[in-house]
Amino acid sequence: MDTTVAEGKRMDRLTSLPEVIILDDILTRLPYKDAARTSVLSKEWRDTWYSFPILSICSKDFFSMHDVLLKNPLRFSNQDMLIHYVTKRLLKLLDQGLAIKVFKLNMQCVDHKKMFYHVDLWMKMVSENGVQELELRLPLPTAYVAKGCTIDQEYDLPLCVIEAKSLTKLVLRGKIRFHQAFLNHSIKLFSVLFSHEGIVENLISHCPLIEHLTINDCYIYNPLSVPCPVRSLFLHGLEKLKEADIRGIQGVYIDAPNLENLCYCPLDVYAPFKLNLDSFTNLRCLRLFFLEGSIITDKWFVELFHKFHFLESLSLLCCSMSEKINILSVQLKHLKLSIHCSNSREVNIDAPNLLSCQYYGNFKIAISFLRYSNQLELSFNPTLDYKHNYYSLREFIQNIKPQMVLASLSLSIQHLPGIEQILSQIQVSSTPPTIKRLGLQCVPKNEALYFPYVNWLLSSCCPRTIIFILHSDYDRKPFILFMYELLMGGKKWKWFHHFSDTKCWWHELKNVKVTSSFKVHENVDLETMLDSFPKSDGEEYISFSLELLVKIKLCSTIS
Repeated sequence: MDTTVAEGKRMDRLTSLPEVIILDDILTRLPYKDAARTSVLSKEWRDTWYSFPILSICSKDFFSMHDVLLKNPLRFSNQDMLIHYVTKRLLKLLDQGLAIKVFKLNMQCVDHKKMFYHVDLWMKMVSENGVQELELRLPLPTAYVAKGCTIDQEYDLPLCVIEAKSLTKLVLRGKIRFHQAFLNHSIKLFSVLFSHEGIVENLISHCPLIEHLTINDCYIYNPLSVPCPVRSLFLHGLEKLKEADIRGIQGVYIDAPNLENLCYCPLDVYAPFKLNLDSFTNLRCLRLFFLEGSIITDKWFVELFHKFHFLESLSLLCCSMSEKINILSVQLKHLKLSIHCSNSREVNIDAPNLLSCQYYGNFKIAISFLRYSNQLELSFNPTLDYKHNYYSLREFIQNIKPQMVLASLSLSIQHLPGIEQILSQIQVSSTPPTIKRLGLQCVPKNEALYFPYVNWLLSSCCPRTIIFILHSDYDRKPFILFMYELLMGGKKWKWFHHFSDTKCWWHELKNVKVTSSFKVHENVDLETMLDSFPKSDGEEYISFSLELLVKIKLCSTIS
């Protein structure tokens, strides 16, 4: 091909793009100072720069600490230039209706009494216009003292900053405090950078009326190395605190007698943690995550329910537990357990008012309900080891006692690689246990595995409803159509040689009713329904409701 023609085509593709997209892309690839210099190249570059949604402002670019110490009169005019520049940049974005993605403000050597008024305005402007990352760095007290200066004024962070719904990252450094207006609001600190560890406790302790507190992965500024995480938290006098979500801190001590809801996850999941629960006499909901550093024992449960008489909801996710666990509670209504440690073998639950129980993890475990509510709903998602035992799913279900609770069991199963190694085995079994619902999150892609997989599932349990979870990135249509035709008898003769002389329970189905979570026209067939599945990020489902013609017979299949 002629080189000139090829280059011309490439240029055509480039010039066909909107100019603002090209210039914005170039700016994002440049260091911030180099990107700023492009504003002098032309009017187009200047307009692009003023509409660039990333602002990083440092007072040292306008005047130095040397000017402040020598009381250089030019520093005031330069400070006015700084104010004018930042305000102009922000107003330009607001006039164009553009979101401010990143706003970084580093004010190290300014007249704070004058600047704080403008900083308040800037905080309001960015908070109301979709800011995602916000950094505010003011001088550390030690930095000024070392240079013979003192800081006698703190900056009150405006309420609008914490209320910004778009904010995903907040970095604060220097003498910054929360305004008195925060006293009647919740505090959420995500990835906040503090000047020292005590500032966290000081900040929150000045909010005695706070009702909701969230602290997630906060760090301490270290000028000589990377920021280090806050390792401990001591909070006192929080009489009004009702909800606390603390994550990424190894030791937590909170004095909050009216706390009702606590969520905790340590920094190091394999190290010992310290969580003082003594003052939470009104605790109703407790959620603990990734407590691998200490084993939760039978004694721990006894002390827990003895201490918290109002505890109604308990979640223990990815926590190490002893081999046998007894959970005895009259007030417990909701229980969620995630047990992945191999040593746990038995869980006994005596909770006459229990309404829901969710379980995730180890399939080699026996779960018994000694007392429970007649409204109990079970939702179990076992991690099956197909290579270990072909009967693992059925055995897991049969190890749930008493058998009558299976009528409320919703079972979620994922297809895992390697199952083809055991689906070819001979199986002769009696009628499987009946459950409420079978949810299939993943299914085989290989059509040769369709029948063995269905046969394995329906030889393990007899669900009243089968639900297929649909995702836009994974086509389940062929498998769903296959299973529907098989259940309705359309493929029965094709697979007759697998059934020997005895029919399975699912050969006696009277009808399979199909419903979906998304809107479709009435009286459409299954294939049309699947074609109507909305290709979005949301999760949808197709369900089969199974209606039996006669009483379930014994099942014997050879695969």
